[in-house]
Amino acid sequence: MADDAGAKARLEAAVQRLETALGRVAGRDSSGAEDIARLRQELGSLDSELAAARAERDSMAEELTRTRAEGASLQAAMDAVSARLDTAINSVHALLDE
Repeated sequence: MADDAGAKARLEAAVQRLETALGRVAGRDSSGAEDIARLRQELGSLDSELAAARAERDSMAEELTRTRAEGASLQAAMDAVSARLDTAINSVHALLDE
């Protein structure tokens, strides 16, 4: 009988340790699920930020293209004005030398 009581006590202790271990695993699983949910939320937020950054990049690329075209147009106008000024200066020099 004493041996049966000891075996029963050891079995109950083992069951208790098993229940405690299962409780910890279940606790980790729920916190793991919470971690996964938090990471998914963070990933969604980062996806949104990435989409916004891409849209901003596209907008800036369009603005850069327009600015370059405007710069080229202004350069052409400056070249034309410069050529006309050179012609006018040469005409004035020619008149003064006469």
